[in-house]
Amino acid sequence: MGDPTSGDGQPPDDTAADGPTLTPKGEARRRALLDGVLTVLEAGGPSAVTHRAVARAAGVPVSAATYYFAGRDDLLRAALRHATTDWARSFDRLERASLRDLAETLVRYAVTERGAARAQYELLFTAMRDESLREDAELWYSSLEHVLSRAGVPPDRVDVAALAVDGLIVRMLWRGEPGTAAATERVLRQVVGPLS
Repeated sequence: MGDPTSGDGQPPDDTAADGPTLTPKGEARRRALLDGVLTVLEAGGPSAVTHRAVARAAGVPVSAATYYFAGRDDLLRAALRHATTDWARSFDRLERASLRDLAETLVRYAVTERGAARAQYELLFTAMRDESLREDAELWYSSLEHVLSRAGVPPDRVDVAALAVDGLIVRMLWRGEPGTAAATERVLRQVVGPLS
């Protein structure tokens, strides 16, 4: 593909000339497009994701969207990876792995700043039909299991606790409850049982 704005066949000024490595400007534009996918997904679901809709949501030209992402499936795959990476990082940023920290993170993810979570669940459903997204979906679940282990959930209960927390997130997205860290922590304590 050529330059998304000039049409002269040269790499755009926001990508590295020697290949796919992005300059800071290119990375910022690509990230804006991925955030745009999440915005479009939240508003209209996967069928609403088009280059034009994503570019509009990102505030960039349509040509930039088509330059960075070949098609709709490419946009969806990249957005799932983007959302999953952000979710995993939110766990990694926890100063200590406690149920209170997890509760605060879940409230922020599923109630306060719910757009990415709603979009990510749309993408997880897409992963059921698209084999190429399975690895990224698995990363989401493994990051959840990892933080539960760090919080002291015994190894023989991590799988079941992760399933319950996944269901809790869906309820938080659907009903907005529990909507506080304290209430979410109480539910988590019931879900995970005695900690090691």
